[in-house]
Amino acid sequence: MLSEFPPERHAELLTMFNKHRFLRVMIKTILKDQTGVILVDNLARPKVALLTYKVMEFVGGLSRNKNAKEVIAKISENKLLLFPNDFWLRLARKHLILTAFPRTKFLSRKSNLLKANRKLHKKELPKGYSLKKISYEILENINPKIAPTILPFYKSPADFIERGMGYCIIHDEKKLVVSIAASAMPIYDDEFNLLVVTDPDPNYRRKGFATIAATALIGECLERGIKLHFDSDSEISTRFALKLGFSRPQHYTAYICSRNLLKEKRLHQQQKSD
Repeated sequence: MLSEFPPERHAELLTMFNKHRFLRVMIKTILKDQTGVILVDNLARPKVALLTYKVMEFVGGLSRNKNAKEVIAKISENKLLLFPNDFWLRLARKHLILTAFPRTKFLSRKSNLLKANRKLHKKELPKGYSLKKISYEILENINPKIAPTILPFYKSPADFIERGMGYCIIHDEKKLVVSIAASAMPIYDDEFNLLVVTDPDPNYRRKGFATIAATALIGECLERGIKLHFDSDSEISTRFALKLGFSRPQHYTAYICSRNLLKEKRLHQQQKSD
């Protein structure tokens, strides 16, 4: 049986989750920020764990542990799921119906980012638009089409200003944020995952807004010695990452569980016994 691990102790599980090669910075941030819910087999000396954070779940620990199956039984349906290795994946496939979702991680080599940044820095905005560093006032009045991609990962606009960073493109006449490039989550250890979002309105597409905002943010990070990470889930975002100077794409797979057969089996057994 699994128990919920106390949030104030989440950082103790950093070693358990360090086998994840992908979305490593996100996992570290979740643990250090004491967010999400973690189920473990033993509160004193946990060997296996399931980390749930919003629409994502991460498995950690030893797949050959006697309680590994308990972790599989707790996996939710319709969340993006990452396994640290093939041993966990093979165990999961015995009990879950999984759909694969290809993703891509990039290397953030400073020399490549700097070269691309110098080139892209010359790009100019169309008339009527301006580049701004994200401020408290901007977040307080942020475009509702963009807000859900960034604000839920911070406690408040003030929390973003204190622990995040980003740039945005504003449509001057409407005083509307139409594109942002920002830290996807609070920054720990001078590194973060880059989030880039543009309003889906066709009037704001294909104008280079995302590129200009991201270029400004990357430029500041290069000056301050902050390391950026970028993950892609589409061909469009892959091309965008390469244009910004990220390199050496590494492909990996996340999964979505559409049915947890082990959970269903146990529920059926419980209903019969009742």
